[in-house]
Amino acid sequence: MDTSLQLTVCRNQKGLALVFVAISLVVLLGFLGLAVDTARLFKVRNELQNAADAAALKGGWYLYTRPTAPGSSPTLQWSVALAKAQELANSSDNQALANATASVGYWNLLWDNTQPHDLQPTTMIPTTNDVPAVKVAVGKSGANNGGPVTSFFMQLFGKASVPVDSLPAVAISGHPGTIAAGNLFPLALSNCMTNQYFAQSPLPEPPTTIVINSAYSSGGSSCYSGQWTSFQTNANDVSTIQGFINSGNSSPIETGDSIWIEPGVKNSIYNYVSGWLPSGGKDVLMAVVDNSTNNLSSKGEIAVTGFATFHIDGANNGSNPNVFGHFVDFSVTAPGSRPGGGSSNSVTLPILVQ
Repeated sequence: MDTSLQLTVCRNQKGLALVFVAISLVVLLGFLGLAVDTARLFKVRNELQNAADAAALKGGWYLYTRPTAPGSSPTLQWSVALAKAQELANSSDNQALANATASVGYWNLLWDNTQPHDLQPTTMIPTTNDVPAVKVAVGKSGANNGGPVTSFFMQLFGKASVPVDSLPAVAISGHPGTIAAGNLFPLALSNCMTNQYFAQSPLPEPPTTIVINSAYSSGGSSCYSGQWTSFQTNANDVSTIQGFINSGNSSPIETGDSIWIEPGVKNSIYNYVSGWLPSGGKDVLMAVVDNSTNNLSSKGEIAVTGFATFHIDGANNGSNPNVFGHFVDFSVTAPGSRPGGGSSNSVTLPILVQ
């Protein structure tokens, strides 16, 4: 081959190689830009989601506030919860977050949470399955929270910024409908007595002393105050009841479950309670049961309708053995409790359902 022709071919091949290198560099830079910017967008989105979750939980904590008046029951505070949910304390993309879209309303516990749902209005008449909730979403778009996320490499391809939004976070709270294992004292309170008590407005101050294992004064014999329960174990021997006093229910209990009423508990249990109590008594959580099917004077199973916090002041043994104490004005149940029970003086910690 002619030497000049060989040089020409080589020069052409070098020119093509430079073109391929240039194209490859552009493609590689594009992939690099996509990887870097995508990672940053995921980071920002996670930060926004954490902020939305935290804001919803904060608002949920304030759905029920401690009563300011002595003897008042927990009261829904929609406006307080909404304001607290909008007080963002998080940051994202090295900027403090200042704006959130928040709303309050009722959330239905029977919804299939694999599908998105919206809150029901605060003005509705809730059922047992409708519980108070706070919904929050946080985004960086428009003028919100510093605006869209600025890209590094992708702006070379005309994408200077990208709006990023969290998924809506929903937190619920309410009167407990499920109590985790280890949190219930083995005395059940009658639905009749608790309904009468919490229907009073305002509640008595100082609170009425209630004697459990005798008739409640305002209800008479038809509104028995309460009775021993062995939860979902049919037993009334001393060791079993002592075990429940010390360790609580052995498995979760929720409204609608049946538990055993045990009026034949031995008198020695009352002495045991006296020794078990610390000085000044103790707050305990008790199941509330539907005494329309059993007046609590006879052994049998009975349905749970809710839960309430009771302060045990002491116990008496003798011809009319009893445990006595009073309802407290406000109590937050332990982690693991879920809302969905009847009105009482107890509320659950807020939990995320979406």
